[in-house]
Amino acid sequence: MGEFVTTITKFKAKHGSENELIEELRNFDNSNSKSWQILSLGENEYAAVNTYESIDNRTEDVASGLEWLDKITPLIELYDNGSRTEAFSGIVLYESG
Repeated sequence: MGEFVTTITKFKAKHGSENELIEELRNFDNSNSKSWQILSLGENEYAAVNTYESIDNRTEDVASGLEWLDKITPLIELYDNGSRTEAFSGIVLYESG
């Protein structure tokens, strides 16, 4: 078994599209994830937090994630740099429980 990897991807919903974006986040196929959450960050901004058992499991979600992102683009506001999301990931160094 490899090292756990967690990814955090932020989305900013267009005004009036908040509920629809949350529903799309909920319906994304997270079956490759060990666990996942949707966080409200305030001011129409949300984060999807996914933990994977390995980088390989994460890689499997990248292609389908890009297709899905193309589908939800009308619901999201672009960030100042023109990106649809702000994201980062890393190897989990410690996990309790």
